[in-house]
Amino acid sequence: MELKQYTYMFEVEDNHWWYVGNHENFLKILQRHNLLRDGVSVLDAGCGTGKWLEILKKTNNISETGIDFQEEALRYARTRGDMNLQQGDVNLNLFPPSSFNLITSFDVICNREIDDNLVIKNFNSYLCKNGHLLLTVPAFQFLHSTHDEVVHTGKRYTRKQLRELLEKNDFEIIKISYVVCLLFPIALIKRIIDKIFLPEKKDHNEVKMPPNFVNKLFLSFMRLENIFLKHISLPFGLSVMVLAKKKEN
Repeated sequence: MELKQYTYMFEVEDNHWWYVGNHENFLKILQRHNLLRDGVSVLDAGCGTGKWLEILKKTNNISETGIDFQEEALRYARTRGDMNLQQGDVNLNLFPPSSFNLITSFDVICNREIDDNLVIKNFNSYLCKNGHLLLTVPAFQFLHSTHDEVVHTGKRYTRKQLRELLEKNDFEIIKISYVVCLLFPIALIKRIIDKIFLPEKKDHNEVKMPPNFVNKLFLSFMRLENIFLKHISLPFGLSVMVLAKKKEN
């Protein structure tokens, strides 16, 4: 990711509809499956500026570890409180087997510098027996945009591709769905307009705060969608989310 993108992210993560809506969804799916309890060991792989780990620590007395390749991201994350953070490349085998009960990783394995198959294999090794993985990736290659370029997205996935990647690396799928579905048509139209009419800019900021009424409206769509996700999997969206369990050998 271009270093300036971490600044943009950090400035809005507390209030932007994308981050708030997704974090609420991630938290609820973990709570529904009783995966957040005091003492649980959690790895956030690609922790960025640390907002998700901050949320987890406020929710339960977890044993947290956050890793990110960029020291710039960790510099922001350290301002969020006392957390166990370290610089690291997820392509490498960084932890002993059975180190964590839960791994979360959001829009990380899609990075153009990452071998997604190797990383998923590493995640499986790091998990204890009955350990779980909660992961997201951007969806549909035809949505590739300038934002993907500045955050170094190398691949966008279909639900089928993500399922196959996890299953071949000894994960059992518990829940897989497209997410950010209700806002998909708006995003698709914006991507088309941007490609036709807007020149590519090196200093691109996709996550700047929208007007307050737009932010509240979009967040209400996200919260409505999160209710649907309790019961169904959505047919399309801007991301694919999966909750998977390490298979017993």
